[in-house]
Amino acid sequence: MIFRLSAGFLVGVLALLATALYLSDYYTGEQQRLAAAGDVAGAMEASRRAVRLDPFDTDALQAQSFLWRQQQKPGRAALALKKAIERDPNNYLPYLTLANLRLATGDLDAAMQGYRDVLGLNPNAVSARSSLAQALARQGKLREAKEEYEVLKEEKSLTYQDRYNLGRILARTGEPGEGVRKIERARRMAAEDLNGQRRPVSGQQRQLLVSMDLALADALVVQGRYERARRILLRSPSEQAPGLLELLNSDPAAYREQVINSDIY
Repeated sequence: MIFRLSAGFLVGVLALLATALYLSDYYTGEQQRLAAAGDVAGAMEASRRAVRLDPFDTDALQAQSFLWRQQQKPGRAALALKKAIERDPNNYLPYLTLANLRLATGDLDAAMQGYRDVLGLNPNAVSARSSLAQALARQGKLREAKEEYEVLKEEKSLTYQDRYNLGRILARTGEPGEGVRKIERARRMAAEDLNGQRRPVSGQQRQLLVSMDLALADALVVQGRYERARRILLRSPSEQAPGLLELLNSDPAAYREQVINSDIY
């Protein structure tokens, strides 16, 4: 009799658990549907229900964090991600999303620690290493950023943005020739990517190419190749180009020092 009661109780518990998990998945789906339809309040309520029904799930909390970010409430978005990390501390994805949030809000120290946590859980997380390098560069820690980009280079995981950043760092840390080569390669890759797009090229994308040309001129000046730098500045549509050209013509040494002592962000 006791065995039958215990078995029946266990079956009942498992049935309730299965129902809760099913409903959690249902409300997660509802959250996605309502968010896509623009019903933020409905999506948030569906997300809360999904979180309550499945105490082990992290997807609903990450979705909830996304909704908070859409509403410009980064504090609540971060809290949802911290709860996701508490539920599954070995899952690197909530750490990565939280680190990205910290980077976007300018909390560079927290972002860098977050990316290091990600890499501790998954050393092959390319986006975390790239973002860590970016955060280090923003803090002016160029040599540390260079080390992270070099790891990506060895793994053949450099994007053209990574290569561009590495080139600018090299120009400021004593390797202008290699910096020139990296920036040139990054610009070719970016141009090829934009030319291969089927959708119209945005103004922001075009501005990236202009910025790459200016960075190339900077690296050439540091290398002492003034004539080529001058040609790039003469044809550049950037508003900064005339002033840089004037500085190059009047005091190339000052231009060089300006580049070396400048930030890349």
